[in-house]
Amino acid sequence: MKYFKQEIADEINSILETGIDENDIEITEGERGDLAFPAMKLSGELNKNPREIGNKIKEAFDKDFIKKIDVAGPGFVNFFIKPETLANKTAEKLKSDKLGIEERSGKVLVEFSSPNVAKPMHIGHFRNNVLGDSIQRMMDFVGYDVYSENYIGDWGTQYGKLVYAYKEFGSREKFEKEPMEHLYELYVKFHEEMDEDEDLVEKGRLWANKIEEGDEEAFELWKKFREVSIEYHKEDYHRMGIYFDRWTGESKILDDTKEVLEEGVEKNVIQKDEDGSLYVEFDSDLPATVLKKSDGTTLYLSRDIANLKKRKEKEGFDLNFYVVGSEQDLHFKQLFEICEMMDINTEGCEHISYGLLNLKEGSMSSREGNIVRLSDLIDKAVEKAEKKISSEKLMKNAEKIGIGALKYANLSVTKQKDIEFDWEEVLTFEGDSGPYLQYSNTRARSILKKTDEKGAFEGEFEEVEYSLLKKMSMFPGIIEDAVTSREPAKIANYLSGLCEQFNSFYHECPVLDAEEKDMRRRLALLEIFDKVTTQGMKLLGIETLDEM
Repeated sequence: MKYFKQEIADEINSILETGIDENDIEITEGERGDLAFPAMKLSGELNKNPREIGNKIKEAFDKDFIKKIDVAGPGFVNFFIKPETLANKTAEKLKSDKLGIEERSGKVLVEFSSPNVAKPMHIGHFRNNVLGDSIQRMMDFVGYDVYSENYIGDWGTQYGKLVYAYKEFGSREKFEKEPMEHLYELYVKFHEEMDEDEDLVEKGRLWANKIEEGDEEAFELWKKFREVSIEYHKEDYHRMGIYFDRWTGESKILDDTKEVLEEGVEKNVIQKDEDGSLYVEFDSDLPATVLKKSDGTTLYLSRDIANLKKRKEKEGFDLNFYVVGSEQDLHFKQLFEICEMMDINTEGCEHISYGLLNLKEGSMSSREGNIVRLSDLIDKAVEKAEKKISSEKLMKNAEKIGIGALKYANLSVTKQKDIEFDWEEVLTFEGDSGPYLQYSNTRARSILKKTDEKGAFEGEFEEVEYSLLKKMSMFPGIIEDAVTSREPAKIANYLSGLCEQFNSFYHECPVLDAEEKDMRRRLALLEIFDKVTTQGMKLLGIETLDEM
């Protein structure tokens, strides 16, 4: 459909000598044809009545893919495309590897997930993981050279607290048996004890300083905690089908951080307080922020400045995406503004902010141990999928179905919106859901597997067939919109609507038992539907199934 929108826009520009583009051409339904141009947009510019403009377009328009043109209402120019032309062009575009999308170029880094050492990921991390993964898949599909990075939280005062807790309360036996369980237990215990003993904060800070200064005992414990945490997280990533091109972390940027802070002080962007701390004040309405504490420990923001500079100047990324929740909006505004004040190039750097995931039962707190673990979330989804599967033979699909349900529930919500987590709604397998996409795709494939016949667009389209064709022709434009807006929800919701139309087609139009021309035309539609839904689900990270 995108192809025809551009052709119509170009022809109107030729007729009226104006400058509209494909976005001015609207997709329509039913009696209004296939595409429409609201001539009212040019009324002021041309100083003419919209219907007069519309009639001029109708009389002069000369493209052989147009069946007819109507001018309706206050000045809508409705274009009816020849069905056979739409079918052939759609097949040509959608059967190609890249769906006819013009490939983009550039080096892209997508940073996402970024869990903290010594704490299991919880349900809030699920949205981050699947959003970042889908964005990297979309960027890769349209041609970018994409690198995914897991930049873990592995530095700072909290790890001094953990080292202290391990030495004070820890058990080597427990750590060797269940390392992550024991570390998280110590993390919670430290904060419980801290409420009773304020001196614990200082003790944790002292051990954090020891880590930063390279004290052998402190550093070795920190290193061991980091390694077991990464290994623990990898199991969750494997289950979700998420992999990273590189694992880094705050600890990997310490030397660069020292250099960039010195540079900031020299440029008089970063100020030094009497107590030795470093801070920045802004000319804008952003609040002042500390980059280095009086005890010499650096903060997260200072390390992000150094990391951004490294990515732009040493690694040459054209686009640098940070997939991080909206609670960090201020952080990234401060980060980008400080970099600009220091003449560090921020072009292409983007905070992809998303809404929070809230429990109906109340807020989560890692410190209080009040979290729903990501692994438990997946287990529960798989368990529910198993209850829906009637055949033991298909039980192998439970993991893919359960995780597909979770991914769709997160990705189908526009990223700026918060999600109130409800087990029943998130894990539904009915209607607008991941399993519904998987089922529709499997249903189409099952028909195609039953015949050696190949599809071909022959005979006249019935209304339900043409509606399905038209919906599928929109897919390349949907992907491009999703890439531009960094919004997987556009793909998820499109696929849901497409599957609704497919199932109407399925119930109204027999395929293998139809007359030959009807059968071949419908097989051609099924072939395209299979291609579109398979690729669409792949961009969301949802797996297709052979049987369901």
